[in-house]
Amino acid sequence: MPNEADTVAPQPAQGREIAVLPDALINKIAAGEVVERPASVVKELLENSVDAGAARVSVQIENGGRTLIRIVDDGCGMSPEDAPLAFARHATSKIRTMEDLFAISTMGFRGEAVASMAGVSHARIVTRRRTDVQAIAVEAHESVIGPVIPCAGSPGTTIEIRDLFYCVPARRKFLRTDSTEFGHIQEMVLRTALAFPGIGIQLQHNGRTVLDLPPTQDHSWRIVQALGDELKDKLLAVDLEDRHIRVTGWIGRPETARGTSRYQYLFLNGRYIRDRSLLHAVKEAYRGLIEPNSQPVAVVFVAMQPEAFDVNVHPQKTEVRFREANLPYRAVLAALRRQLLAQDLTTTAKFTSGMRTPVTGDLLEQQTAESRRVVAEFFRAADPQQPQLEFPISRPDTGRAAPLDPASRPVPGAAPALAGGRQYAADSPANADAVFAVPPENAAPVRQAADIAADDRGGQPIVEHSGRNFLQVHNSYLVVEEPDGLLLIDQHALHERIIYEQLLARIRKGPLESQRLLMPVVVAVNNRQMALVQRLRPTFELAGIDISEFDAGSVAVQSLPTLLARLNPVDYIHSLLDKLLESSGRITDEELLHEVLDMAACKAAVKAGDPLAPDEIRALLARRTEVDRSSNCPHGRPTTIRLSLRDLEKQFKRR
Repeated sequence: MPNEADTVAPQPAQGREIAVLPDALINKIAAGEVVERPASVVKELLENSVDAGAARVSVQIENGGRTLIRIVDDGCGMSPEDAPLAFARHATSKIRTMEDLFAISTMGFRGEAVASMAGVSHARIVTRRRTDVQAIAVEAHESVIGPVIPCAGSPGTTIEIRDLFYCVPARRKFLRTDSTEFGHIQEMVLRTALAFPGIGIQLQHNGRTVLDLPPTQDHSWRIVQALGDELKDKLLAVDLEDRHIRVTGWIGRPETARGTSRYQYLFLNGRYIRDRSLLHAVKEAYRGLIEPNSQPVAVVFVAMQPEAFDVNVHPQKTEVRFREANLPYRAVLAALRRQLLAQDLTTTAKFTSGMRTPVTGDLLEQQTAESRRVVAEFFRAADPQQPQLEFPISRPDTGRAAPLDPASRPVPGAAPALAGGRQYAADSPANADAVFAVPPENAAPVRQAADIAADDRGGQPIVEHSGRNFLQVHNSYLVVEEPDGLLLIDQHALHERIIYEQLLARIRKGPLESQRLLMPVVVAVNNRQMALVQRLRPTFELAGIDISEFDAGSVAVQSLPTLLARLNPVDYIHSLLDKLLESSGRITDEELLHEVLDMAACKAAVKAGDPLAPDEIRALLARRTEVDRSSNCPHGRPTTIRLSLRDLEKQFKRR
């Protein structure tokens, strides 16, 4: 242990006085905030080019920005008097008064970015206005500004930043590899390209062209150019105006969701921003359409009056403060939800092309042959006894209401027991509406077994619904004929979505109908689960779950929603609490309610492996057209895949 003599606190320096720092040191300090890395330089200079009205911008990088950053634009240029002032601190053409500071309509305005760059690099500006006969050049080294020199140059401005941080070795050591730094630069260029499609942007690294985006008036095409051709024909336009705010942009269909949020771009009056609230609104709009761990593709533009927000919060101007924080959140959420609900989001099956290439031709040919084999096997593999025309007498506990009273006895002439001990009776009354909640008049009449047996379908039983044939395969998937192809439906996922939407519609009118248990069920919980129950009890009550503290280590379940009456309360409550505990600190009570409904729908839906009678299938298909977001289950998995006739013909070489 050190003694007291070894731990003497430092004493303030004697005779030290307050002094005004020299400009060179001030600029180095400012560079620590504004110039974080080479990408920060590119961002600031690109914004200046946008403000200058440039139609084309070229970004030339060497060694990840360490050696050279050159931005060339064809904007308005600067006069010989203004050019040296670009290197001066807090010299700007963007603001003049205090009122201007709270009504920013340009990309840049601080007037310290170029001065900070000049303090930590060798900087040079070559600029010319269209009305001038020649260009002029100005250089600055460590904040020392050189003379204005006439030179040759095209209209516009060229700014070169060489040897970044050469005079601040400690900062230079913190730079990453050239490829990492250039990756950040490329992201900055993409943000500008997405915000201003009318500007042609080219990006080069070590003499190699990485991006070349010509100007376009089609904003969606710029997004495809910048983010990838796989988004072609997969973008949905968004446009909503409400209470002095307008939300526009393009969002990807659910099948374009990625594993990262880097394909989400938010712009406020053309300026890229990072706002957790608005990003949450984007993700929330896709609830139930994509898997929880996936992130949607979205390029969203919010337009507001400049006085409604403050961008003077962070030196890099990527964070803003709104006067009404809830207004942009609600507008973004409403705009995206409205567009998503208005679309048919059924996933379309895609096949690998069979075209040969020098490298992968054999592999692609094998994949195509395999695709044809799988499709052919899929339609041949159905059990010829499915779908059964008989209706269930009894079933194991599958988490959903049984079509008939479990106490009923098999009628004479019942079919022999099938796998799993299920029995089916040919003359039992149809009662699928009790399961799928479809009015009896909506169900098509049941065809007799003799009618189906008479169909010449190569031994495959086909049933008709609303003029379309369908069948169940592997007791898990439904194949439905369409005029232009086929629908492949996951019966569990679709039924889960139907139940979820029913619960959501009911809960908007009040708490769900619940059934009181004959005897309270005691469930053992740990301390964290107990705290969760206490905090979320009102939410549970809204969902029809009456749960309260029983003793120090358990809770008592008094009632459950009528839809879940057949579930094991202990297993359900344990599963629910574990699920909510994973994210309870990061989501709202509304989202927690959705989690309750998600799990309730999942537990109550038919399962993969459950054979369905034809009228049950009819009811399921009828409900599919009546609920919102039927293309995906509440967890985001697709319920339906569309297989076009054209694709089938291609796979079987008919085209």
